[in-house]
Amino acid sequence: MASEVWLGFSQSELQLLRQALSICARSDTADRDVINRLVKKIVNAPPHPDITIGVHGGVVQWILGNPFPIRICDYDGDDRDLPDMDERGQPCSMGFEDADPAVGGSV
Repeated sequence: MASEVWLGFSQSELQLLRQALSICARSDTADRDVINRLVKKIVNAPPHPDITIGVHGGVVQWILGNPFPIRICDYDGDDRDLPDMDERGQPCSMGFEDADPAVGGSV
């Protein structure tokens, strides 16, 4: 399993998760320090990654802020120039950008 993941939660899901952790923390066998760190992480987590993609001349030049690897699909060209297929079956040229280590991303 990945050491870093990004999950989107609705407000009701976050509330349910906090309540569940609160109940776990009251257990006699609970490691309260671990639970408290997890609660702080959840409460202080940004709602989404702040990813910036720089495009010049219709081509991706750089990507910053991605905490996870990103797949880049380029659809410009004819079928001879587009050796890959995306998840919709569309021809493209596919490349990958590693996670940005400046935001703690890992591959």
